[in-house]
Amino acid sequence: MGPDFPRHEAASAPQGTQSSFAQATIEHLFEFSPDAILISDERGVMRAANPRTLEMFGYASEELIGQLVDMLVPARFRSGHPIHRENYSAHPRARQMGAAMNLCGLRKDGSEFPVDIMLKPIDTEAGHAVVSFIRDTTDQRAALDALRTHDLRLSSILDSIDEYAIYLLDLNGNVLTWNPGAEQIKGYKAGEVLGQHFSRFFIHDDIESGYPAELLSRAARLERVEEEGWRVRKDGTRFWANCVLTAIRDSAGAVTGYSKVTRDVTESKKAQEAVILQLSTVLLANVDIRKLLGAISVSIQQMVPHDAATLALFDEESGKLQVQFLSSDGNVEDRPPEVQLDPKASPSGQAFRSRQPLILNRIESWPFAPESIQHLTAVGMVSGLWVPLIHRERTLGALAVFSRAPNTFTQHDAVLLGQVAGQVAMAVNNALSFKQLAELRERLHQEKKYLEDEINVDNQFEDIVGESTGLRSVLREIATVAPTDATVLIQGETGTGKELLARAIHRLSPRVERTFIKLNCAAIPAGLLESELFGHEKGAFTGAIARKIGRLELAHEGTLFLDEVGELSLDLQPKLLRALQEREIERIGGTRPIPVNVRLIAATNRDLVQMVAEKQFRSDLFYRLKVFPVLAPPLRERASDIPVLVRHFVERHSRRMGKTIQTIPDEAMEALVRWKWPGNIRELENFLERAVILSRGPVLFVPLAELESMEEEEGDSAVSANPTLQAAERDHILRALRDAKGMIGGPTGAAARLGLKRTTLNSKIKKLGIERSDYM
Repeated sequence: MGPDFPRHEAASAPQGTQSSFAQATIEHLFEFSPDAILISDERGVMRAANPRTLEMFGYASEELIGQLVDMLVPARFRSGHPIHRENYSAHPRARQMGAAMNLCGLRKDGSEFPVDIMLKPIDTEAGHAVVSFIRDTTDQRAALDALRTHDLRLSSILDSIDEYAIYLLDLNGNVLTWNPGAEQIKGYKAGEVLGQHFSRFFIHDDIESGYPAELLSRAARLERVEEEGWRVRKDGTRFWANCVLTAIRDSAGAVTGYSKVTRDVTESKKAQEAVILQLSTVLLANVDIRKLLGAISVSIQQMVPHDAATLALFDEESGKLQVQFLSSDGNVEDRPPEVQLDPKASPSGQAFRSRQPLILNRIESWPFAPESIQHLTAVGMVSGLWVPLIHRERTLGALAVFSRAPNTFTQHDAVLLGQVAGQVAMAVNNALSFKQLAELRERLHQEKKYLEDEINVDNQFEDIVGESTGLRSVLREIATVAPTDATVLIQGETGTGKELLARAIHRLSPRVERTFIKLNCAAIPAGLLESELFGHEKGAFTGAIARKIGRLELAHEGTLFLDEVGELSLDLQPKLLRALQEREIERIGGTRPIPVNVRLIAATNRDLVQMVAEKQFRSDLFYRLKVFPVLAPPLRERASDIPVLVRHFVERHSRRMGKTIQTIPDEAMEALVRWKWPGNIRELENFLERAVILSRGPVLFVPLAELESMEEEEGDSAVSANPTLQAAERDHILRALRDAKGMIGGPTGAAARLGLKRTTLNSKIKKLGIERSDYM
């Protein structure tokens, strides 16, 4: 280092003016300063640079020392730099640069970066010099830009929201900001309200009672206040507002102002009042508590959404609260049984005794008598709200709603539910005197329902037509297995309605509200069946241009119907078995397991037992599918159902085609009943659809000749399969033709002699290759 370096000057100074401690400190700061320190002479030649300078600009020490400082300045600023240096030399002083000048430094690699510079003149033995302290402000500039962008975005968002009035208040409640939503809702322009006190938006009674000042005080104390009430627009009209007032604090915790969000909920208020009116009408029109339960639940669902609700009534004889679940769909048949609770140790009892609402964000946190909440936790309820039922100063019990999520209910919900509770209490008070009669009615209703279920089991299967003993047996099996999650294997010939049986199982199961997904294993090429079942990720194979969700995943929480399951390939069968056992799948090309909860119904017209024996179907999958086997009877075993099915299909297709068919000929019906229908119900429906098309009047035209032709073709196929029988038939026809002297038709013709139609005999002559020369 040269003698003009300040550390040399400091080292050579008299001991009285510079201590060794100060010297060491300066040297340490120079070496380890987080900012670049650069020393240059009056001509701008760099004489010394600390390590941070070399790191910041990307040079080695020997590349900088002795060079002009201009090399660290971007080319676009370099021409003016000598003038700035001369001006500074003429008036040297400590000077801050960069904050407002957007100065940039130039690295060795040509990249630029923003800098702040502090210039400090010093005197050395070699003359005047300048110490430059250089700070890289890239991060600070980025932070400022991000903050500016954030402010712009926030301002843009606030300006785009026209459904909420969003504005700020100072400590005294004067309006500081005003967004377009506030202008639309309240009717004031920004210039009309800025600086004005927010109490101008309140009704006269609230202003007189000091309610606006009370709101500010509560927000400062509670941090956040939410309330509803009437507010006034500029034109004097009122609207029902939902308002949230939040205190704004500085870093020391002192309140500096408030933010206010207001929403016009007048329509919602009207809807609530309509619900209350509707509830009052329904409740007052009934005196049976059991009939009231559904109406109560349906009404409160509109005001306070919930997953379950209960009505607890105090029984003076037992001293207990009798708790009944309310069904959210108004159905009183499927409620859990009544529960008895101690009024002194249950949440319902606390609301009953205190006559005040009770909110539990987590029901399990109730500190008394765990058995008093067991009926709630057992069905998955997590949070709850209880309000007392009070009528004419008499407390009758408690009304409660519950959710499967925590922290669901608020004080606002308690107010709404309290309004409903007032109406419910009135109705319950009127209905208590009819309790015994209601219980008798309920018992009679249950008995009637039981008898109807026994007599009209088929009413639950509106898509399945028939009254035969075999069909009723199958329907009883379905009614038994449907409420469970057991896998069902439906076996039967093609066309016997296996899919209808599967849909009936789904409709009667607890999964009825979820999806019913079907997949015909025989209708999809084997190479694509795995993708249909399990799905695939994008790029998993050629042609997989997008992710596909498989049928198993689509049927999650629902039912999957695999038709023609016997067509599954052997390599796909273990994958299906694993999905059923592990309750998880992986898409083709995927890496993570996907949980699936599926109720499987399989169907086949093949003999799976024989396929297992021939190693064409895995035995483990077969036993997994055959948890509950159901056999769909063929139509030939349900001959008594054919007339019912005929009328059903004729009515359906005639209505669809806009025809009116009133009569089905007896001989046609007898022929339809006699026919064996190898294609079962599907064949019967297709045949009758063709009959409806051919019918031109109110009488069904049944093309019986087609049935006879099919019967003859079946007979012909049996004959052709036996050469001896075929030869005997040929010889028999030839003898008849010779006896009739070659005549086929007529009373004495060969057809009449053989008991055949002329067209039928002609067909046989052609098939057997009989020529005229053979018999003439």
